[in-house]
Amino acid sequence: LRVPGLAWGGAGGDPRPERGSAPCSWGRGFAGTREAAGALQGGARRVGRMLVVEVANGRSLVWGAEAVQALRERLGVGGRTVGALPRGPRQNSRLGLPLLLMPEEARLLAEIGAVTLVSAPRPDPRQHSLALASFRSQQEQGFQEQSALAAEARETRRQELLEKIAEGQASKKQKLEQDAGTNESQEAGGNPPAGENEASASQTSGEPEEAGSSSPQPGPSNGVTPLPRSALLVQLATARPRPIKARPLDWRVQSKDWPHAGRPAHELRYSIYRDLWERGFFLSAAGKFGGDFLVYPGDPLRFHAHYIAQCWAPGDPIPLQDLVSAGRLGTSVRKTLLLCSPQPDGKVVYTSLQWASL
Repeated sequence: LRVPGLAWGGAGGDPRPERGSAPCSWGRGFAGTREAAGALQGGARRVGRMLVVEVANGRSLVWGAEAVQALRERLGVGGRTVGALPRGPRQNSRLGLPLLLMPEEARLLAEIGAVTLVSAPRPDPRQHSLALASFRSQQEQGFQEQSALAAEARETRRQELLEKIAEGQASKKQKLEQDAGTNESQEAGGNPPAGENEASASQTSGEPEEAGSSSPQPGPSNGVTPLPRSALLVQLATARPRPIKARPLDWRVQSKDWPHAGRPAHELRYSIYRDLWERGFFLSAAGKFGGDFLVYPGDPLRFHAHYIAQCWAPGDPIPLQDLVSAGRLGTSVRKTLLLCSPQPDGKVVYTSLQWASL
């Protein structure tokens, strides 16, 4: 194993991004994060809303698109989208709201005052029938409204067609009268045979009858075909209203919605997460890479992860086999393994390891 960075057991090492990359704009120490959180709260007050994170069964969710954008751009907290897209519900390559936050992210945002953690009330199974009846009532109301609009549109179209039919009949009648006047003038100028006059008269008188019989007759106004239920437009909800009975959640107290409080593993991960975040790094989950966090020098949409962070308590032994496998895995995916260990004085010791194939 080659150690290009800090030595194991060094005091408060500082992992640095590679040359040519820049840390995030929020990496200005804790004072800078306070300013960013204050600006975020000020913007929330101006629009009359506070950024809210709903917590249920240990999962922290953000439902607002504006809140997700503000957390990512101003505070460097990205989370992970876990919701299905309305136009692509049968795929998981691209996901949408809500945004799932790691417990460390939710606690950090609550500590700096950027968000409010709330515990949403759980649905009561006894209220399921009432919710179903309300849904069916809303669906029936929507169908009645759509039926009325469809009938109105069809009646408007019917009146337009009746006007066109009346104009066509008047034009045809006028043309027949002109033809009849021409025939009378010809009879006054010359004397055609009587048979021809009778034939022309019978032909002239027969044309209006045929025209009248072939012209479509407007139906009754109440004969409009009703809208079938198969043509009902189903309305899909694109937003989730905030629960009225949501109560604030204290992350310092362990509960069913927040089981992380007081757990040694959570405290270990959080101390390292916060230290790296205050240094200006962007962090995400690293379960696929055998670590606790993926460490980015900036927004993951712009940068690749440079480190795979593993959290170890100061007194925990590290098996050599795990150390070698983690180092080889990190090198194979072009990342550096970062061993993180918090100290009693609050500082965090970092050791970066890379596999050197000899």
